Amino acid sequence: MPHAMPPPTRDIVVVHSSDVHVDHEYTARLHGGDGTAGLAGVLSAARGAGADAVVLAGDTFDCHRLPTDLLDRAAAVIAAAALPVVVLPGNHDPAVADAVYHHGALAGVENLHVLGVKHDEAVVFAELGLEIWGRPHRDYGDMIPFEKVRPRSTRWQ
Repeated sequence: MPHAMPPPTRDIVVVHSSDVHVDHEYTARLHGGDGTAGLAGVLSAARGAGADAVVLAGDTFDCHRLPTDLLDRAAAVIAAAALPVVVLPGNHDPAVADAVYHHGALAGVENLHVLGVKHDEAVVFAELGLEIWGRPHRDYGDMIPFEKVRPRSTRWQ
């Protein structure tokens, strides 16, 4: 049984988004050639809202076949957010062996937490009394994200 966490001294702000579809084609065309613009917009809004963490729940990337320079830009955008970013891989970007999350630049981003890659199904931010959990897509046919609910171990989940 997990030990009791001291009660937080304040409420926390978690920004949640999904389907930003970082890419070099469709999303990039919508944003004047910048396939990271949707991601950057979400992270900018999160900083503006004073977020303690961001959850990107599925399809952060449109696919795993993206150019290195785009992945480098996405890594820089996430690192510049300077707050925890938790990615739950979706059906477009599952946690497979050749996933973009294993790419050098993305793999090295300290504030990026990818469920199914860096963490199994949960990441705990003890200083916030927060656990973020989810069942990542682990292949392209995996479609049962809430088969079993994880027991609570922190004040916020």
